[in-house]
Amino acid sequence: MKKSPRLSNPEHKNHEKVLLLGIARSHKERWLIIQSLAELTNLTITAGAEVIESFIQVKRRLNPATLIGIGKAKELAQICATFDINLIIFDHNLSPAQIRNIEKITDVRIIDRTTLILDIFAKHARTKEAKLQVELAQLEYRLPRLIGKGLEYSRLGGGIGTRGPGEKKLEIDRRRIKQRIVTLKRAIKKIERTKKVQRKNRKSIPKIAVVGYTNAGKSSLVNALTNADLLISSHLFSTLDSNTSILFVPPKHKMLISDTVGFLKNLPHNLIASFQATLAEVLEANLLIHIVDATDEDIEAKISTVDNVLEEINAHKTSRIMVFNKTDRLVNEEKARCKRKYPHAVFVSAKENTGLVTLKNSLKDFFFSKP
Repeated sequence: MKKSPRLSNPEHKNHEKVLLLGIARSHKERWLIIQSLAELTNLTITAGAEVIESFIQVKRRLNPATLIGIGKAKELAQICATFDINLIIFDHNLSPAQIRNIEKITDVRIIDRTTLILDIFAKHARTKEAKLQVELAQLEYRLPRLIGKGLEYSRLGGGIGTRGPGEKKLEIDRRRIKQRIVTLKRAIKKIERTKKVQRKNRKSIPKIAVVGYTNAGKSSLVNALTNADLLISSHLFSTLDSNTSILFVPPKHKMLISDTVGFLKNLPHNLIASFQATLAEVLEANLLIHIVDATDEDIEAKISTVDNVLEEINAHKTSRIMVFNKTDRLVNEEKARCKRKYPHAVFVSAKENTGLVTLKNSLKDFFFSKP
């Protein structure tokens, strides 16, 4: 087992202490897992925990019972005992049996990447719609994991992976959970119908949806373009609801622009399905602004992730403009290289309000220029 670069946040000294674990199937894949663990670190910090250590295990054959093998699980147990670590997060989806087996060996709580993402969504859900959507996704993910666990969830006692529906709701039998899922779906459908009527009333106005990888600067861009007052945060998934603002473009053009939930690599399918009411803004948009963080090292992979999610929700055929944000952080050489690679993109800095006139002109040309 090899250590990846240690990443922690001093702000979280009194929070849960976490060990992260990624599994590479070969030494060639190790670099991809390093990048994935860096993202998992940011997710963990967003959830409110401190990353004490992160490891990568190169393992060609995964152990069906524990993924990592009994020997490595015992090694993790020693590390956790030494550094007072109380949570291990796997950058890999785990089965209920695997979680139980690893917990028995390590005597430390185990969660996977999907559980962490769902927990962050629960933490950031503020509106009724977002809370309903997150609860639905959590229950659908956890339902099969309750089989044979009995009251095991009652011992969790709070912490990352336990937010959202709450322990009492997770302790009820499967039949009642299924009933709750039906109730949530009905409530979300009702909200969806209401939003559909609202969108129908705005049908004559051109609609734009801003999409992109989480933390690319979607809310910052909408604020810069419209003088809106959307929440801006360095944390991942700070926006869970679609927020629609009016965008005026000189001399007298008006459009609607919607900020949407950020996308992520390996975003749980249940989450995408549950957020259909929010993502409907994307489906009904006449144009998508695909915003990209120009400072990312892994730009192409993140662009590909957004493309894949758009295809999954059947929005991949909608016209789009690619916008590179945070260009104020690039040196001239980096910016020139990026422009050569993406010649049709628009380059802006929402923070510095640069490039916005060019973007507005592109939007005006798309909607109002005569062919």
